Amino acid sequence: MARKASFLFLLAMYFLNIIKANAQENSFSITGQYRTRTELRYGYRTLASDSSTAAFFITQRARLIVDYNKDKVSTKISIQDSRTWGDVELKNDFASLQVNELWLELFIQKGFSIKLGRQELAYDDHRLLGNLDWANLTISHDAVLLKYTNENATIKWHLGAAFNQSGEPLFGTNYTLKNYKTLGFSWIKKELKSGQSLSGIVIVNGMTSTNANTKKLKATCTLGSIYNYDYKSVKALIGTYYQVGKTENNLNVNALMINAYAEKKIKKKSIGIGIDYLSGNKDNTINTESKTFNTLYATNHKFYGYMDYFINIPTDTKLRGLLNPYIKFSYALSKSAIFYFDLQKFMLANENNTALIKIAKNLGTEVDAILELKPSALINLQFGYSMMLATQNMEYIKGGKSNHYNGWAFVMLKVSPVFLKNEFKN
Repeated sequence: MARKASFLFLLAMYFLNIIKANAQENSFSITGQYRTRTELRYGYRTLASDSSTAAFFITQRARLIVDYNKDKVSTKISIQDSRTWGDVELKNDFASLQVNELWLELFIQKGFSIKLGRQELAYDDHRLLGNLDWANLTISHDAVLLKYTNENATIKWHLGAAFNQSGEPLFGTNYTLKNYKTLGFSWIKKELKSGQSLSGIVIVNGMTSTNANTKKLKATCTLGSIYNYDYKSVKALIGTYYQVGKTENNLNVNALMINAYAEKKIKKKSIGIGIDYLSGNKDNTINTESKTFNTLYATNHKFYGYMDYFINIPTDTKLRGLLNPYIKFSYALSKSAIFYFDLQKFMLANENNTALIKIAKNLGTEVDAILELKPSALINLQFGYSMMLATQNMEYIKGGKSNHYNGWAFVMLKVSPVFLKNEFKN
């Protein structure tokens, strides 16, 4: 009888989980997001000069999000208004609504689905494809995505493609906007035992050529893998990426990116140490080649300091690459308050002896501190402060003066209300 009762109990729990899963899959919700950020800048993105004065402003982002999931159909509509307070004259009829996401996903057969429309593409730790949610206007793509998930969700595979065009031409496919012309990628992830996973990605990025005497489309191919470990109190990852092909300027690319990170959690504290390496040009790199790694459509704000000195790679390194060792520390003050502290060291991967003034590797150190408060599940409040301790080499890379104080502070409030939520009965 005991065995029979146990069997019946397990069977009941199994069907209960199925019912819950179906209820989650068949749902309709209308949610919102209101985010405002006040910033004080004096040395953000670039060093302050003798004539610089502090910048102070308030930005906001408001979103209305509709999610629908029923009968093998999912769709999401995310409409937003993004603005800086006062950037439009009073009584000025200025169209400011944008479509952040508007996609349709059809589940065509067991394990397979196809997703079409405007969507955020965010994979792994956002090293190459990320949504850059820190910015008011995030990164969205007009793309088609074929998705596969096996029965126990240990293998996921995505195949995506995009083809950009400006307007509806009668002839030709000339594209002059500063976006990619074509994008294709394949991503696969395998869940392993004990919090481990291994994923790989291949991205073909096609850009309109800037050289009228060559083919109109130039493409690079970026391929790499990342190993993740997250078990009990230890987190670790290592990623390696290789980039080849042709830039839009017709340069032969041969570049590399390596990143590694390890973190240990001890009660309320956690401490992590990591390093990023992005290859760059050397003094002897010929003018038809590029050794500089391009991070494509990444969320670089997440990695290379919150002051965003290196958010646009490779431009922000003058094509010389980047070496970035760093330390991260966090402390849970309470259930609703966490303090974060990061220390970032920035160096060029290769010094520059060909410039009028020699540029050595050492660029400086950035200090980042954030206090995050979560008084409820709907409210998130952050106070942040950062300071750049730059060397004279940073002046040659970013401009301004290294002997000036260079700091940045912000306060950000995010509220995410749920206006309506309904679960369809089967």
